[in-house]
Amino acid sequence: MSRSDASLKRLNPIELPNLRLKDVDYELPVSENFHTEIVQASVALGKDIGIITPTLHSGFLDYSALAALFQDMSSLTPVFIISPNTSIRDRYEQLENGMQYSTAKWPLATVKADKELSDRTKHARSSDAPPGVIFTRYSTRLPNDDISGDIRTVLYDDAVKFEDDRWERFQEWRDRNEIPSTVYFIRDPLGPVYQRVKDDLDAVWAWTPHGLQTILSEDTETRTKSRETVPGATKREHQLIQQKAAGQTHQIHACTDGPVVDAFADLWSAFEELEDAADDINEKQLYVAVGVAKRAINGFTRLLSSLEYSDNYRSEHGKATTLSGRISQVEHIMDGLTGDAAAGRTPVEHVHHALCELRDALTETNSQKWKRGAVLTAMQKVVDENEDLIVVLPDEPARQALQADLRIKRTDFYSEGHQHIHLHTPRSLPNAEPADHLLLYGPPKYQHRWLLRAPQAPYVGVLAYGHELGLLHSQVRALNNEMRESTPNPNDDGFQSQLFTELSTPNLFPTGDEIDPSQSLAPTSSGPYDGISIEIPEQDNIEAGSETPFDDYELVERESERSLDGIIDGSVPDFDSGSTTYSPDTSNSGSTGQRNNGDPDRQVEGCVEVRVKDKKAITLRSTDTLEIVDPDAGTTVKKPASSVRSGEQVVAVEDRDAIRDSVEKLLLDSGHLDIIGYARMWKKQLHTEIERREDSLDDFIRRLEEEGLEKRRSTYRSWYYGEVHLPKAKDSLHAMARAYEMEEVLGEFENVWTANHKIQNIKTGFIDLLKQRSQEVLTANDGGDVDPVIDKDLDIRLSDLDPTDDSGEPFVRVHTVTSVEDVGSVSMSSVKRWRDID
Repeated sequence: MSRSDASLKRLNPIELPNLRLKDVDYELPVSENFHTEIVQASVALGKDIGIITPTLHSGFLDYSALAALFQDMSSLTPVFIISPNTSIRDRYEQLENGMQYSTAKWPLATVKADKELSDRTKHARSSDAPPGVIFTRYSTRLPNDDISGDIRTVLYDDAVKFEDDRWERFQEWRDRNEIPSTVYFIRDPLGPVYQRVKDDLDAVWAWTPHGLQTILSEDTETRTKSRETVPGATKREHQLIQQKAAGQTHQIHACTDGPVVDAFADLWSAFEELEDAADDINEKQLYVAVGVAKRAINGFTRLLSSLEYSDNYRSEHGKATTLSGRISQVEHIMDGLTGDAAAGRTPVEHVHHALCELRDALTETNSQKWKRGAVLTAMQKVVDENEDLIVVLPDEPARQALQADLRIKRTDFYSEGHQHIHLHTPRSLPNAEPADHLLLYGPPKYQHRWLLRAPQAPYVGVLAYGHELGLLHSQVRALNNEMRESTPNPNDDGFQSQLFTELSTPNLFPTGDEIDPSQSLAPTSSGPYDGISIEIPEQDNIEAGSETPFDDYELVERESERSLDGIIDGSVPDFDSGSTTYSPDTSNSGSTGQRNNGDPDRQVEGCVEVRVKDKKAITLRSTDTLEIVDPDAGTTVKKPASSVRSGEQVVAVEDRDAIRDSVEKLLLDSGHLDIIGYARMWKKQLHTEIERREDSLDDFIRRLEEEGLEKRRSTYRSWYYGEVHLPKAKDSLHAMARAYEMEEVLGEFENVWTANHKIQNIKTGFIDLLKQRSQEVLTANDGGDVDPVIDKDLDIRLSDLDPTDDSGEPFVRVHTVTSVEDVGSVSMSSVKRWRDID
């Protein structure tokens, strides 16, 4: 028996005591118990081992570090954790079992930028005791050599940012300090970390669905929704493992026809022509054109939101280029071709023209037969079925753009269904809760191919155009091959097999099955391994792809009898079908989130009617005020309606809701989408939640009073019927959000409050300036600033806003009073509204 074999016989993983965290038992997902044994084996034997995790999360390295320390109690040398997950650091600090380990035995330190250590905890009895655990979230922060020489093992999470030079420095540091062992936690078997270390590892562990089923069947832990579980990630990870063990269905969601699909086909043909020309002419400028064109095609291919919203959020992101900007880059290259490269101008022109045609198809047609339509269809289906859907976007600007698209263009639908719709990026997905369905934006980017392994849903769909199918096939084939090669083969005879025999290794395959990784499996079939099984049709036969869970729903063109709005929601804001610019429906001004007033004929006593020369009148309470022009002072004076006299000139704001619509239109056209999305959120969601609960006004009042509010019934009434855009008090809005469990509003509370105040301040400033201009006309005063600023932060001036409504009537007018009469009691619906009279 070799030396390694002999050491295996002495391998005895130490069982950890029952740990607690904040006075609650620390629980692990079922897979982590075996991962812990692997870590202890690595420490005891001084071996480098890789663990391909069954989920996308390596969040229990605090427990693994403590297991490594327990495995070699005779040594005081530390464990070094490299992971972007700072909850690992925070939890280790609090782990205890009668004693707090980070203060009683193995203190915690982090690595500073200068490579020195910063103590997070100190030993209770020895302030100069060395750390037992060293943590860093940055792969660039490696301890100085005088510290590193004592490190016994490294726990390396491959989710940490990777760059070639960083990796080289890590390897040099590791070799220089003769680190005895390293355990790599791998979520991406195709990623740069695993591809660089896999041939040098002493052992690799990867789960299979059968292996997960085995440990689940042996799990005796009772987990209920009501019982608290720590860490919080444990319950989620356990659910994801259950889902992985049960098996997942992967499907293509193909976009097969329509003007956008046709435009992509023309663009891809033009791009192939450009590639051929670049190879033939062999000039750098043309290869640059190929690269820019390819990035443009990739960007448009991954688009799930309206193009205008995508451009808006990408322009605000420091490292993102707008899709419209990509087209401009191609045009710039085309115009600058010189020398031999000029011979390739025609194919570049063809690509530029095809990109413009694609842009127009996305913005100037009503077709929803592209990825955005597929996403909206899926959203509608899951909301109707009371299920949950995760949509994975390529990056944060794309996520923000789709969220704004839903909040602004699909306001009613998103308010009703936002709890079922979860938008994620590759950065946030590993921590996402399980859902019923997951939709990927397309074949993932090269560095995100691990998204195909996402266990977050039993049904995983990949949105795809025809030209993406070859890429997806390549990605699935590579992932399946890697998992087959990396999964331990029980028929092998070597150190790895001997190691896993000595540990309490679960059966990865059914007993008696002959396992041969070289056996003939279809490239897009996972077989018994933790891979991907998906049917990918040929590009020229894309319609033959498998059915999806959403095929019984269809988005219909607006010109047809069944409109898109009718399918998604019957009361979304109106948009001009010829452009992507917002056009509010002023005939329903202020209706977003507004309930029908249940008592429009409620009588208001002590009213007066003010009539003016322009055949208009307004009914007010006698105590309500009007602004009267004082020509001598060049200002206005507020007077009670009962004190207004015939012949006086009153400044009238005709329709304040129409003015707010005008302000919102400007903000949307200027790209300030978040302001509009946040501003509308609370009112729409409140309306939805009241309808969901079928609450009467009395029910509404009772809920708010239970939250500690004490308001007049008229105030509650105005909130209930959606008559105000924002409560006056911040506490009132927060109470409503709590009472009706509006989690999204609570989560974005400051943004919601600030956005509404921003719109309100712009609206007020606009009205004040319009009033001032009206006075100046009457008093012949010089207006001073020709174009005064309304909002300095957003650079909004008076000239940016149209002072008239859709019919061309001014928002603010000055009328000459002809009479003021007592009219007694009138209906509430008639008060404070200018109306035409004979």
